[in-house]
Amino acid sequence: MEMADSLIPSTSAPESSKLADEPTTAETTADLSSIVTDQFRVSAEEIDFEDYLRASFSYDKSGRLPVCVEKMIEQLPEECDLLDAGCGTGNYMGPLVKCGKVKSYIGMDVNEGMLYHARKKANTLRGEQEGVKVTTLAGSLLEELPFGDAVFDAVLINQVLPHIVDIRVFDKLKYVEKLLGEVRRILKPGGVLALNTCTHDQISAVWYNNAMPEACELLKQRTPDIDELKSLVEKAGFAGFSFTRDTEPLLGKNYWKYDLCFTESYRNGDAIWSMVGDEEYAKALMSMKYALREERDTFDNMARGTVEKTGHTTQIFCTNPKE
Repeated sequence: MEMADSLIPSTSAPESSKLADEPTTAETTADLSSIVTDQFRVSAEEIDFEDYLRASFSYDKSGRLPVCVEKMIEQLPEECDLLDAGCGTGNYMGPLVKCGKVKSYIGMDVNEGMLYHARKKANTLRGEQEGVKVTTLAGSLLEELPFGDAVFDAVLINQVLPHIVDIRVFDKLKYVEKLLGEVRRILKPGGVLALNTCTHDQISAVWYNNAMPEACELLKQRTPDIDELKSLVEKAGFAGFSFTRDTEPLLGKNYWKYDLCFTESYRNGDAIWSMVGDEEYAKALMSMKYALREERDTFDNMARGTVEKTGHTTQIFCTNPKE
């Protein structure tokens, strides 16, 4: 894609750094101070790269959607016991719990900020959905999962992989392999693994990623591409690997509201903004302002065309073979 060259000019960066452009509210401050974070679990996040404790308070405001959730529901068996591994703020919780197929839902995440909001959603759903057990759980996907063997009918892993790829070491996929092995262990025979990710061409197609080529490349290093994922999944013993590309943006309608990228709440919805260095960050914001001011229609056409061509996310399904 040529958007980076044709629409985003090279500019010299001013002396600035990534400063919050929205003041912290009294409510947010109170919420942050009320969260007691287990330091052991935080240490398990050491390969992560974003302050999700703070980002969690504007994460949903960025427009994040439960993409491909209809496809997931189609794959679920009736009376399903389901684990949402890396549930974040619980965006998938509502549609899954309400779909009529789920008997029990467990949302698990290592970050207390994300879980704070997931717990609020769980409390609401418990009052609305009788007959469905809704639970949230603090736990790391880098460790042995705290469940017995063959206890779930389905496990979801949505947009989690970049957070468990450790690019500091030679075997950067060791935690991905370990997680897939653990997921197969806790799935019942015939159980479904639903994994949502972005391929490398989809990462390149995101309009603001083009303004941050170094951060974009870093995100690709942290994200196994589709062929690599297929190999990892099959190595773990899963069968029936299939995938489809989906054009719905992770940030929903807000993805096309380009000027929102200049607000912190919008940027908190995508982890790539935490990977960019100060100089590249400043250049990116300046170049995007120029492109949106001078070439907005062309910019919009190219942004929509690339997503239409590549899709925005990729939904993978596979099963734990029956004995």
